[in-house]
Amino acid sequence: MVEMKFLGGCRTIGGSAISISSDNKNILLDYGMMMGKPPKFPSIVSPKDLNFIVLSHCHADHSCGLPLLYSGTATPKLLTTPPTIDLARLIIFDTIKISKYFLPYEKQEVIQMIKNTQTFGYNKVKIKNGISLTFYNAGHIPGSIITLLEIDGKRILYTGDFNLSQTRLVNNAHIDFPNLDYVIIESTYALEEHPDRLQTEKDFFQDVKQIVENDGIVLVPAFGVSRSQEILLVLTKYNIKYPIHLDGMARTASLIIRDHPAFMKDFDFYKSALKKGKLISFHRKKRKERLAAMSKPGVIIAPSGMLQGGTAVMYLESLANNENNGIFLVSYQVPESPGRLLLDNGYFVSKEDHEKIMVDAKLNNYNFSSHADKNQLWKFVENLDLNPDAKIFCIHGEENACTEFTKKINEELEIEAYAPKTDEIY
Repeated sequence: MVEMKFLGGCRTIGGSAISISSDNKNILLDYGMMMGKPPKFPSIVSPKDLNFIVLSHCHADHSCGLPLLYSGTATPKLLTTPPTIDLARLIIFDTIKISKYFLPYEKQEVIQMIKNTQTFGYNKVKIKNGISLTFYNAGHIPGSIITLLEIDGKRILYTGDFNLSQTRLVNNAHIDFPNLDYVIIESTYALEEHPDRLQTEKDFFQDVKQIVENDGIVLVPAFGVSRSQEILLVLTKYNIKYPIHLDGMARTASLIIRDHPAFMKDFDFYKSALKKGKLISFHRKKRKERLAAMSKPGVIIAPSGMLQGGTAVMYLESLANNENNGIFLVSYQVPESPGRLLLDNGYFVSKEDHEKIMVDAKLNNYNFSSHADKNQLWKFVENLDLNPDAKIFCIHGEENACTEFTKKINEELEIEAYAPKTDEIY
């Protein structure tokens, strides 16, 4: 009998983790973190009991709990794709740097995790301890996977975060999965419809063009991994004539992604975009280059995407009081985040003296989501090839999204669906 235990990411976004076991075989799907002071982690698992761990992609809500499982003598194998482990290393080390007084692990646990990682490409079957495992492109970010797990005659699909729309950076998700018994699916945007992607690109470019042609500077606070590179590709596609600077994690992640051409939609286009982009130096020259970036019209792409820290905050403090400039947010803004407060109220709070600073620069927000929206999620579920008595589990979404998505599947498709709570076992 196969047992699934939902350890995190239930009726919320953050801390994703699912345990799957059968006859002394134990697999862990993701082990993420919920940001906070202190951060929160999924329910405890015993590393010595795990046959292996699968990491769907590098983002903190899926990866940043993993070092906790490498603090003792037990060292389970971590299975993922090459770009995912390289990017996860970057994100986890950065998380240690910014949260070192609140995290229950240090760099040595991350190093131990990396030593015990085994990487695979897409569409290849792996057999581990009698368990079959196949990774498919999830279309979310470079290296992200949808996982097909076969254990004791049951076929289990775990979508992780996925996207059915092509972006400039990656191809859309694989969708052909026959004879499924169980599906664990994200529900992030189960209640929301994304605007047309091409129109969003055009609107964004036109607004950027208007600012820079009027001698302004556009700051684009963006997630360092994937979103920053996507914005660089969009601006390159529309042939912007002004400098594009990348700073902070956006710079480092861009180079890591460059080293994994097989996981990109168009590697040659990516290389040409990177040549157009100006990467702020790592060391001595960076102050000089940052001042130069803010001295003439152009675009600066810098994390963090929600203005919770990073180099974007430094640029914002310098550019905010000039009405010729633009602050264009392109990442999701959670309630109460500095980015959300900026959009709603037109001000941010200075990091140094904690003063409220009104922003005179033009503010705007653009939906460049790399998740499936409600129409895509429904299309995905409708087209699933399910065996009799198959079940669907809706996770990784706010409570209303998970429960309403579940209700719709139950009522309209007459398929058993659940929105599990933390620590529930099926």
